[in-house]
Amino acid sequence: MERKRIRLIKNVVEDSILLRGITLYLIVVSLFSVWYFLNLSSIYISSIILLTLIGFVFSYYRRKERNILLKILMTIGMMYFLRQFFVELIKNPFDPRIPLATFLINLNTIHSFDLPTRLDLGFSFFISIILMIIAGIFAREAIFIVFFLFFLLGMIIFLMLVNDYRIVPGYIFSITLFVLFVGFLIFPLLPKDIRIGFRQDIMSQLITRLTNFQGELKSPYAEASNLYKLPEGRKIPPLKFNPEEYYGFAPFLDLRQRGELSSSIIFRVLTPWGIYHRGIAFDTYNGFGWYQSKEEVKTIDTISQPFLLKENTRQEEYLQRATYFIERDFQNNIIFLPKGTERLYYPSPIIFKDSEDGYRSPFELPKGLIYTGFYQEQYYSTKELLETKIPPQNQFLNYLQLPNIPKRVKDLTFEITKGYQTPWEKLMAIKNYLEDNYEYSLDIPPLPDNEDAVDNFLFEVKKGYCEQFATAFAVMARIIGVPSRLVTGYGPGDLNPWTGMYEVKVKNAHAWVEIYLEPLGWITIDPTPFALGSEERERKESANFLGIIFNSIGIIVQNVFVGAYKVLNKYQYIVIPVFVLFSFLLMRNFVNFLRLTEEDRIFRRVIKRLKRKGFIKEDVSLYNMLEPLGDLGRNFAGLYYALKFAPLNEEEKRKYKENFKEQAKKLLSYNPSTSREKVKD
Repeated sequence: MERKRIRLIKNVVEDSILLRGITLYLIVVSLFSVWYFLNLSSIYISSIILLTLIGFVFSYYRRKERNILLKILMTIGMMYFLRQFFVELIKNPFDPRIPLATFLINLNTIHSFDLPTRLDLGFSFFISIILMIIAGIFAREAIFIVFFLFFLLGMIIFLMLVNDYRIVPGYIFSITLFVLFVGFLIFPLLPKDIRIGFRQDIMSQLITRLTNFQGELKSPYAEASNLYKLPEGRKIPPLKFNPEEYYGFAPFLDLRQRGELSSSIIFRVLTPWGIYHRGIAFDTYNGFGWYQSKEEVKTIDTISQPFLLKENTRQEEYLQRATYFIERDFQNNIIFLPKGTERLYYPSPIIFKDSEDGYRSPFELPKGLIYTGFYQEQYYSTKELLETKIPPQNQFLNYLQLPNIPKRVKDLTFEITKGYQTPWEKLMAIKNYLEDNYEYSLDIPPLPDNEDAVDNFLFEVKKGYCEQFATAFAVMARIIGVPSRLVTGYGPGDLNPWTGMYEVKVKNAHAWVEIYLEPLGWITIDPTPFALGSEERERKESANFLGIIFNSIGIIVQNVFVGAYKVLNKYQYIVIPVFVLFSFLLMRNFVNFLRLTEEDRIFRRVIKRLKRKGFIKEDVSLYNMLEPLGDLGRNFAGLYYALKFAPLNEEEKRKYKENFKEQAKKLLSYNPSTSREKVKD
C-alpha cells in the first residue's frame, strides 16, 4: 500500500476550517501554559486570546485577498515588538526566555490576522510548540502534564490534518487514549534536570531594593529571643505556636514549643538526590533551648555572580547543583543551602554569613525567588571516621559548653560509651542507643519549668521531636568531649517524579547535629529515627482491608515511577535516544494505523492470518497471492478493490462492505482439509 509523505508545507490557500480551528486550539493551550507558569498578567493573556480569535476569523474571510495594507501594518508592528524584545533583553541579559516568550506571543497575535495558506498555519503551530517548551522549562508543578496532554492531543490531530488524513470520531477516541498512555506512562520518565544554560535555571532576576537589614535574623519567633538567653529567661512563657512557621528558624530555639507543622509546600528543589537543607546552627544550650553565642555577621558582596563562599572553590562542573524555587513568601531571611556549598547564585548584590556558617539574605525571601548552590557532597570511609581524633578543647570551648546537667544524664552517657575506644565508635553507640530506645512522636507533654530538656526526654517522657533527639545527642557528645552544635533546616522532602523536583513542606523542618573531629572537620549526624508523617500515621490508624490493598498499590506505583526516574536520571544518555527512537516508531505506526479504513483493517487481518497458516504466497501481487484460494480469494480481492477505488454510491458501498465482511469471515475460518491443501513455496 502506498504511504503518504508528510506535507507540512502547502503554499496554497487553505480552506479547511477544522485545520484552522485546531491551530487556534494549540495556540490557546500554549498561551494558557505560559500564562500559568510564567506568571504573566491575566489581562494581557485574555486580550491576546481575544485578539487571536478575532485574527483567525478575519484571516479566514480574507484568505483569498492580497491584504497589502494589512501586511504593511503587520510589518510595522513586528518591528516594534522586535525592538521591545531587545530592550527587555538588555534589562535582563541572564535569561532571554521571558522576553522571547512575550515577543513570540505578540508576533503570533499579529500574524493571526493574515493566515491564508497552510504554510502560515504551520508557522503559528511551531510558535505554539516553542511557547510550550518555554512553559515546560518554567514548570515546577505536576499540573504541567494536563497542559501537555491537551497540547499533544491537538498536535497529533494537526499533523494528521496537514497530511490529509480523514478525521472521524473513532479516530479522536483512539488518539485520546494514545495521548493518555504517552502522558501518564512516559512523561514521568522524561529527564527534568537538563540544564538549558540560561541564568533563569540558576537564579531569578536581581533584587536591589533597599532594606534596613544588617544581617540580623528575621523571624516571627524572634520576639523575646534575647530575654530567653538570660538566666531568668525560663520564666518567660514560649511564644504561641504557628503551624505555618517552624520555631527553629529564630535566634532562640525554644524546646518548650509543641505543635504539628502544616503540609503546605514551602519550596521545591532541583537536585540529583535528596539532601538536607541547612539553615541555622546553634552552639549554646541553656537547658530549655539553643542560641548562638556570637551574633556578629560577615557581609559578602559581589559585582558579578556567583558568590564564592569558600577559598579555592572548584569549578561548577565538579560540583553538585541544588536549585531552589520558593513557593510562598518567607517570614525569615535564611538562605537554605546544602552543607558544603562553595558557589551561590543569589539575586542580591550582598548576603550575610553568621558565626556558624549559615547564610542570610538582606531581605525576606519572596515567592517566586530562585537561587542555586553548587556544593561538594561529603563522603567519608569507615577507616577515615575511625581514625578521627577529638580536637584541643581550648579551641572549641563554646561547642563543649553545658549548663548544670543532671548527673544521671552524664552517667547514662558514660554507660553507653564504655567499652568503645575511638570518638566515632562512641558517637555511633550514642546514636544507636537513642534510635533503639526512644520513640519519635509529635504527641509529647509540655516541658516542666524545673526540668532540663535532655533529662526530661531521656528519663521521663522517652519520646520526642527531632529537636529532642538532636539536643540529647549534642549534649551527650559534649559530655564525652566531642565538640557539637545543633542545626535546623529542612529534610530532603518528597521526590515528585512528574516534575523531577523534591517538594519540601513546612512539616519537613528538621533538626540534626554537626560534630567536629580532626582532621575531617564538621560532620553531619542525624540521630532521629525514622518518623511517620501525620498523614501516613492517620492512614495506618484508620486502615481497613481495602485501604491496605489500595494503599499498597499506590506505594508500588509510586516506587515504580520514582525508581524508573532515578534509573533514567543515572543513565539518561543511553535511555533518552532509545526512548526517542521508540516514541518515533510508536507514533509512526499509530498514525499509519489511524489512517486505515475499516476495509483496510479487515484486509490486513485476513492476509496476516492466511500468511501465518501458509495458505497464500508472499511477495506477489494481490491477485496472484489469493489465486490459490480459488473463487473465494478472487471474490475477496475484487470486493476490496471495488471498495477502495470504484465510484460507488452509499447503497452500493453498504452492500459491497457487507459482502466483503462475509468473504473475510470465510477466509478467516478457511480450512485446507475442506478446501484445498496448503500452497507450497
